[in-house]
Amino acid sequence: MPALAPVTIAELARRSGIDIASIRLYEEMGLLPRPRRSRGRSGDAAYHREHFERLAFIKRALDLGFPPETIAELVGVNGGLRTCNDIYQIVQRHLAGLRQGTDQPTAVETTLKNLADACPRKGSSAECTILAALSRPIEC
Repeated sequence: MPALAPVTIAELARRSGIDIASIRLYEEMGLLPRPRRSRGRSGDAAYHREHFERLAFIKRALDLGFPPETIAELVGVNGGLRTCNDIYQIVQRHLAGLRQGTDQPTAVETTLKNLADACPRKGSSAECTILAALSRPIEC
């Protein structure tokens, strides 16, 4: 991805395809880091590449049916170190919830099951294949 110069929230919304109200909600929930302030007299909020990447992660996770509270767990909003196995357990819990009351797996369930099956469940969250997959486009 090319460098992303600091942008306003309106530009971040336009580029990410996520409305401003949702961006503000994600900030309030702690899912999205607060913007930095631009230098100079205006001190306007300045959004950077990490904001765009986090929004893309949130969007992909939402597309896979994760509720915002579970996304917060995945990104470690409440602090604490997460291991790859912790992430795997979160996905397994989400899968169990999706399976309730259905006989045939959906495309989302199949995608999540494939991610979980490929997970080594070892190492830190930085090495987690599930988080890596959620950080890039996933085809359901």
